[in-house]
Amino acid sequence: MAISLFVFLIGMVAFYFMLRQQVDQNINLELKKREISLTKEFDAAHSSAKQTVNLSDTIIITPIFQPRPLEQYSDTLLFNQETNQYELYRQLGFVKTIQNHDYYIQVFKPLEETDRLIIRIVILMNLLIIMIIVTLIIVNRHSSRQDWKVFYDTITKIRNYDVNSHEHFSLQHSDIKEFDDLNRVLVSMTERIKSDYLNLKEYIENASHEIQTPLAIINSKMELLLQSGDMKEKQYKTVADAYEASNRLSRLNKTLILLAKIENRQFPESKPVNPSIMINHQLESLEDLIHAKKIKVTKQMDNEITVPMNPYLAEILLVNLIKNALRHNITGGELKIELTKESLRIANSGPELQFHPEILFKRFHTSSTSPESLGLGLSIVEKICTMYGFKVSYSYQNSMHVMQVDFYKA
Repeated sequence: MAISLFVFLIGMVAFYFMLRQQVDQNINLELKKREISLTKEFDAAHSSAKQTVNLSDTIIITPIFQPRPLEQYSDTLLFNQETNQYELYRQLGFVKTIQNHDYYIQVFKPLEETDRLIIRIVILMNLLIIMIIVTLIIVNRHSSRQDWKVFYDTITKIRNYDVNSHEHFSLQHSDIKEFDDLNRVLVSMTERIKSDYLNLKEYIENASHEIQTPLAIINSKMELLLQSGDMKEKQYKTVADAYEASNRLSRLNKTLILLAKIENRQFPESKPVNPSIMINHQLESLEDLIHAKKIKVTKQMDNEITVPMNPYLAEILLVNLIKNALRHNITGGELKIELTKESLRIANSGPELQFHPEILFKRFHTSSTSPESLGLGLSIVEKICTMYGFKVSYSYQNSMHVMQVDFYKA
C-alpha cells in the first residue's frame, strides 16, 4: 500500500506536468496558426500597422528599433477590463516587416479555460486511481483472507500439536500449490518426529526396566553379604562401598528417566494442586533433618492458593526445592518459605556462592559434599518450570540463598 501510494503520488505529479506540456504545445500550435493568418492578412492589405490599445483583441503590435527574437513563446499576465483582474495568457511574439518597418507582434490566448480543464482531468484521474486502489485493497483483503485461511489453520494445528496424543495429524487441502506443498512436508515431518519420539520413549522405558532389574538383584545380593557377618573388615568395607555405588546408580537412573519424561512432556494431566499442603507434608517428613541441623523454619503461606499442575510433578518440584534448601543450610540456620498467588520463595542461610549462579541449574553440578546429592535436583526444577511456563530464579539477599518460582507465563 505504501509503495502504491508513493508511485501514485509521483505518477500524478509527472502526469500533471506532461499534460501541462501537451496543452502548451497545442496552444503554441494555435498561436502559430494565428501568426500565419495575421501575416497573410498584413501582406494582403499592404497597410501600415498601428499599436492596439484594446487588450481584449489579444493582439499587440509594437514598432521596434532594435533586434528582437524572431519567435518566442511564453506565459504572461494581462489585465482584463471586463473582469477587472489579471489573467494568465499564453503568448507568441514574432517580428514582422511591414513597408520597410519592423514590428513586434504579440498574439495571446487565455489559459483560464485550459487550466480548469487540466484541473478537472487531474481530479478525475485522482478519483479514478483512488477508486481502483480501494477496490484492489478490498478484493485483495477478501481473497487473501480466503487464500491464507488454510495457512493460519496449519499454524494453529502445529501450535496445538502434541506428540503424545493419539490423534492423526492432518492438514487442510489448499488450492495454492505452495501451501499444499508446505502442508504435505509438515505432515511427513510430524509423522517422522512422532515415530522417532515413540521409538526413543520405548527405548527409555525398556532401558530403565532392564537396568533396574539387575541393579535390584545386585543390591539384594550385597545386602545378604553385608548381613552374613562372615567377612573381614576390609571385605565388608569393599562390599559396602559397592552397595552404596549401586544405590547411587539406581537413583541416578530413575532421576535421568524422570528428566527424559519431563522433557518429552509425558505428564499431560493437570489439576489444581495446593502447594501449602504439600509443603507442610514435606516439612513433616524431613522433621528429623531439621532438628538435627537445628534449623529455624518460618512459613508465610496463603493456604487457599492452587496451581494447575500435575500432582506428581508438583510434589517433585517442592521436594527438590526444600531438600536443596536444607542440604545447603548451615547448622543453626534459617529456612523461610513464602507462598503467594504470584510466587513461591524458599530461602536458606549459607555463605555466598563461589561460582556463577547460572551453573546451579546445569545437570550434575553440585556444591554439596553429600554422597546423596546427584546434582540433578535444580535441573529437574528448571525443566518442570519450563514445562508449565513458570520462571525459576536464584538470588543472594541478606546472607540468604533465595530460590523463587514465579507462577506466570515466562
